[in-house]
Amino acid sequence: RSKATVSVLNWILSELTMAVNRSGSNSRLEDDASSIVGFSKPGTRQTWVGRLGNFSVQYNLGVASIAVKFMQSYHDEVTKDTSKQEYPETEWAKYTVLGMVFFGAVVGMLVMGNLGDIIGRRKAMLVTLGLVVVGALGCGVLPWGNNDAIYGVIVACRFLVGIGVGGIYPLSAARSSEDDSNDDIGVDAAQARRETACKVGWAFFWQTPGMVAPYVVALILLGIHEAAGGFSVSTQWRLLYAIGAIPAAGVAWLNYTSPESKAFLQAQKDRTENNAERFSPWKWAANHPAWDKLRFGLFGCGASWFLYDVAFYGTAIFSPSIIESIFGSHSTLVQISYQTLIVNAVAVPACIVGNLVMKHKGPYFLQLFGFLFMTFTFTLMAIVYHAAPTNDDGSKGWSTTLFVLFILVNFSLQCGPSISTFVLPAMVFPTEVKTSFHGVAAACAKLGAVAGTFMFKPIEDATSIEMVMVVQAIVSFVGVVVTFLCIPRTDEVIGAGENAPLMGCKTEKKVEEEEY
Repeated sequence: RSKATVSVLNWILSELTMAVNRSGSNSRLEDDASSIVGFSKPGTRQTWVGRLGNFSVQYNLGVASIAVKFMQSYHDEVTKDTSKQEYPETEWAKYTVLGMVFFGAVVGMLVMGNLGDIIGRRKAMLVTLGLVVVGALGCGVLPWGNNDAIYGVIVACRFLVGIGVGGIYPLSAARSSEDDSNDDIGVDAAQARRETACKVGWAFFWQTPGMVAPYVVALILLGIHEAAGGFSVSTQWRLLYAIGAIPAAGVAWLNYTSPESKAFLQAQKDRTENNAERFSPWKWAANHPAWDKLRFGLFGCGASWFLYDVAFYGTAIFSPSIIESIFGSHSTLVQISYQTLIVNAVAVPACIVGNLVMKHKGPYFLQLFGFLFMTFTFTLMAIVYHAAPTNDDGSKGWSTTLFVLFILVNFSLQCGPSISTFVLPAMVFPTEVKTSFHGVAAACAKLGAVAGTFMFKPIEDATSIEMVMVVQAIVSFVGVVVTFLCIPRTDEVIGAGENAPLMGCKTEKKVEEEEY
């Protein structure tokens, strides 16, 4: 079956290549398609740090969903009978294993984002990637003993992974927006900024293969188990976690061998020329003439990203459970992996469509209508799920229709605010505070992810999955309102043209006065 999956992916790639070739060598479609992987213009290692960093983010965020299913399996079949499960979850683990990574991500976004504005994007990225490597390997190697001990170690290591992947968010966005490969392209300022926005958007695109990757790895492990025999469940879930260290280590090497961005080096040079010793991004922002605009823009970016992640992670993290409710509780690991792989794979064309829309209409348009599309799909899913009968084996009637609708829900989640919420903070905030502000917005998002992750199970237990979908529809509509009222209509830097004093830096004179 893994061969069939590879064949389907190869077919999709070949069709895309043929479409590009038919469009002519100088066509807009070719430029758009080739920019997905970065071959439309001379790229840099800096570009790939952002792209592969985002791949690492989604693999390590999402791998726990399928790894837990492996741990709860019995002879390759997922079962709710805890007496048969290989590693039954304790009560406290049910509510922490999937959500703890997001608590860590909030810490990483705030700390590493601030660090990126102080010591540089390159150095801060090395620190945050090191935490991902250590945490991912720890999840695979360290858990031993009884179930409490095993899940306790996994939760601790997932918190460490969360800090690492959280730091990647603002740092990879800044690296992509400050990519120096387009310096000599003769375009006007507006076009240059639109190109930069697309560059950040295509960096985010690589989260979609990262989202699919855990299920591809799961299918490969199951295939090896079937072919070789005796490939233990313990080995399978440990490898799923530990493999997350590989892309992070690769990005760390690329980052180590790539230079710091010219934009940050220029900002650092300005501080040095003014004898600045201790720089604080927040003091700099507070003394900026456009502080009120910066603060309002930060609220808009943070609030809309929070709402999006409530909807996204409240759905994506529990995709295997939702699919299980549609097809019944006696699905095998192979079936769940394939079904979830199909649902997550829709993120690839969705993200491509979203980036193409953003290139021609801008991130504000993409976010506003993206939230509207999400509101529609969640509402439709709730109505059909409620109307569908329940079979004797616990599965839903109209299972094919529900599965197609769930694919549509995931398409809507991936083609709008998923991209714009990542791009906007990297575009509208000045270089001096870019990673700090992006980190705060992303931290708001991960608080939304925590809310979405932890609210799903209680709402489902108290009511039903269709009520979860209704809540997600309401959240998406609030996102429409917040975007309309609070998000800048353009992607111009807030406060551009307003000369900010070099505040937030202690000069030699100030230090001498304090010491005196």
